[in-house]
Amino acid sequence: MPTLRRSFIWVLGAAAACGGGSSGPRPPTPSQVLVSAGDNQVDTAGQQLTTALVVIVEDASGTPLSGITVNWAAATGGGSVTPGSGATGADGKASATRTLGPGAGTQTTTASVSGVVTPATFHHVAQIQGATQIQASGPTIRNSDTVLATAAPLVVLVADQNSLPRPGVIVTWTITGGGGSLTQAVDTTDAGGLSSVSWTFNSVSGGKTAQAAVTGLQGSPVSFTASVAAGTATQMALNSGNSQAGPVGAALPAPHTVIVRDAYGNPKSNSPVTWVLGVGGGSLSTTTPTTDASGIAAVTRTLGAAVGVTSDTAKAAGLTGSPVAFTDTAGAVDTVQIHDNFFTPVHDTVAVGTFIRFRWLGAAQHGVSWLNGPGTLPTNSPIQATGEYVARVTQLGTYNYQCTVHGATMPGAVVSQ
Repeated sequence: MPTLRRSFIWVLGAAAACGGGSSGPRPPTPSQVLVSAGDNQVDTAGQQLTTALVVIVEDASGTPLSGITVNWAAATGGGSVTPGSGATGADGKASATRTLGPGAGTQTTTASVSGVVTPATFHHVAQIQGATQIQASGPTIRNSDTVLATAAPLVVLVADQNSLPRPGVIVTWTITGGGGSLTQAVDTTDAGGLSSVSWTFNSVSGGKTAQAAVTGLQGSPVSFTASVAAGTATQMALNSGNSQAGPVGAALPAPHTVIVRDAYGNPKSNSPVTWVLGVGGGSLSTTTPTTDASGIAAVTRTLGAAVGVTSDTAKAAGLTGSPVAFTDTAGAVDTVQIHDNFFTPVHDTVAVGTFIRFRWLGAAQHGVSWLNGPGTLPTNSPIQATGEYVARVTQLGTYNYQCTVHGATMPGAVVSQ
């Protein structure tokens, strides 16, 4: 009996151990999500693809799994996918419809499953008028043209995803800067996928831009630029620097300049000008300048030793407005020395129109500050310890000044008469 009782107890315990806590079979685990149908479609941008996108979800042994949620997304290119998510059927498959984005070129869609690292990816090609790309055919820069000229034709090539020329595509051409005209605003690509227009510039020199566009194509718009030079020089005029005054023997503060233009008023570069001295002697920095990119030719005029009126003239053969005359004034110079703590002379008498040259001779910092005088006072000097500063007295009367640093303890005066 004891043996029978022990056996019965062992059997009950074993049964409890085998059946206790059991939760049934484990659910299947997705291992991969694969493209089943609908990949590599080509269709019109912005339209729904003809064929649905289908994936199949499998476990590690390759068995299709039902009831698995698949999440869909328009990964690149824009557009949309419907539905955003859905469960696999008994065959392990889930499907969605894809509407392409508005741009041409490759677009992608992904189908992902939680727990699966790599989603399924679908690739599509969106076309616009059967094309995916546009690019220039030939140069995009025109730098040797002049006003009113017609440039070499502007040409673009339109192609599909296989880089094959696409005929029959409507291309829009526009001038985007600088003016001018195109032979046509709209053109259709020929059998070679080419569209071209002629560009005639207006009478204004400078930078110009034009473009060819097919909205949505890769590479659109294609830009073309031109640097348009002025026409033949026809006229010259005084630009700046006339009627200056300076100390005898010194260079005038601003250069003498003239401007050369074409018949339409555009500044003309690289145009030669001849400059000659007139009365008063002195010198010019050059007698044969050429105009710069702004159409301006310039010389620096150094006055002669004589007090009075001086002149020089700019000439260019055949140009309206030539010659251009410049008249300036060479004034007498009087020197005031700046020592440490005093000016010499403290009181100076000069003729009206004289230039006063202040010359630093000490070691300390000084400056000249004008206090009062007839008319507009000269500009004050900087504070410095060496060098020179020149001011001019232009009216009858007494001009009082003092040191900027030392104030009333270091006064001075100039009487012009």
